[in-house]
Order: sequence, then C-alpha cells, then structure tokens
Amino acid sequence: MNVSVQTVLKTTVSAVALSFAMANPASAAWVGSDNVLGLGETITNTAANGSKNGWVDNRALNNDAWGMFGSWISFQLTSTATTTVKATAQTATASAPAFTLYRTDVSWIPFGTDATVADWLVPGQTSGGTSGTIHDMSQVAQAGQNGFIWATNKTAGGPGVVETLGYANSGHSYAANSWGQAVNGGANDVSIDNLYESGITGSVDVGSASLTLNNLKAGWYTVFVSGANGTLTGSPIDVSVSSVPVPGAVWLFGSALVGLVGASRRKLVA
Repeated sequence: MNVSVQTVLKTTVSAVALSFAMANPASAAWVGSDNVLGLGETITNTAANGSKNGWVDNRALNNDAWGMFGSWISFQLTSTATTTVKATAQTATASAPAFTLYRTDVSWIPFGTDATVADWLVPGQTSGGTSGTIHDMSQVAQAGQNGFIWATNKTAGGPGVVETLGYANSGHSYAANSWGQAVNGGANDVSIDNLYESGITGSVDVGSASLTLNNLKAGWYTVFVSGANGTLTGSPIDVSVSSVPVPGAVWLFGSALVGLVGASRRKLVA
C-alpha cells in the first residue's frame, strides 16, 4: 500500500476511534436520583434484591411473582437509542435472574410514594383469585391484564405502567401462572405494537438475562428483577442499562474515509 494512503487511513481511523470515545461518556452510578441514561452511557444498579424466588418458583403464591421478593428500579432514557438491559447474578450459579421491562409515563416504582395500598387491593387480582392480598402479581402480564390491573396507568401522565415491553427469564418456566398466562424461559417480546421500540431481542445464560430494544424511545421505564429458581441459594443481582447510538460524527468520518481512499486510488492510477 502507498505510504500516503496508509497515513490517510491511520489518521481517519484514529479520528473515528476518538469520536466513539467522545460519544461514550464514563459510566454513571445508578444510585439515588442519578438514573438518567444519556446517549452512549451505561448506568448500573448494584446488588438488587437477590431473592431466589421473587419472580417464579414462589410456591406460597402458586409460582407467581411477588413484588416483596424483587426489586423495582426506574430509569429515564433521554433520546431514542438501541438500549440493552441486563441482569447478572454476582454469583452466577446461585441465582437465575429474571426481569420484566415496563414503559411508564413518569418515574414510577411500586411501594414508593406513587403507589398506595389501595392500588394493590384489587379484588380478583391475587393468586388463586383471593382478593385483598398485596404484592402478588403476574410478572408477564400486559398493562391492564388480569393479575396486573393494579399497576396500570389510570390517568394520562400519571403513575403506573403504560405498556409491558418484554421479559427475560434465565430460570424456570411455567405453562400457566394463576391467571392462565405462560411464563416462558429466554427473552420474550410482549410489546403490543412497537410504539416504543422497533424490535426486541435478548439472551439468557447461567446467572444472567438480557433484553435489547431497538430504537427505544426517550422516556421513563421501570424494571422488576429477581431470581427465578427457588432451588438455588440466592445471590445479589446487578442490573445495567446501556444505550448505543450511531453518532453522526462516525458517519461523517466514514464518508471522509471513503472519499479519501477513492481520491488516493485515482492518484495511484494516474
């Protein structure tokens, strides 16, 4: 390769690498009010509730999820971006992480100031059809469906779930929970119409579960996470959320690279 072409390539590739570095700021700790996810960022929430059976495998509640044994965490995405949510057990063989991702209109976490006891006491929405038991829920239901009515957004812009987008389960699956809904293993897209994303994929492994949402829209989201195998001992679960934009600068540098290489080739031919 001509030396001048090598120099052009090295300079341009270095510039592209620099643009990636600039587009990916240092990770922000997902603590307190610092739960805002900007473009190119990764935020983490460490040591989420490590219960072994807060998602399924809770025999006392007919293998339904039980909010008391899981963690609810909320984050805000500032701009549309492909976004990955991942739950990882600190001890991989001690817990089978599972989580559900919800779209909300505002920052919303059950058991906080936005949820009252009355919101939970919805007749017929607890396991076995027994009303008046709080915290029992369907971990795979769409907003407004049986087993999850208590969490549905009741007013525009108010607290509650607008849409259930998907869930990832690295633990046990069930043909039906108390509300007749299947609890599948692996990554599951349960979104209604792709209003908030353009596709959901994911994966599960020993001690981890993840979902990747293409072009996830800016706004508020809530995650319910816990273990999904009651035969294990339990482990704290780390949750990370990453956004991966396609920086405009990269496209500019890529175009420049093609143009410079083409010009260099024409010079060599001449």
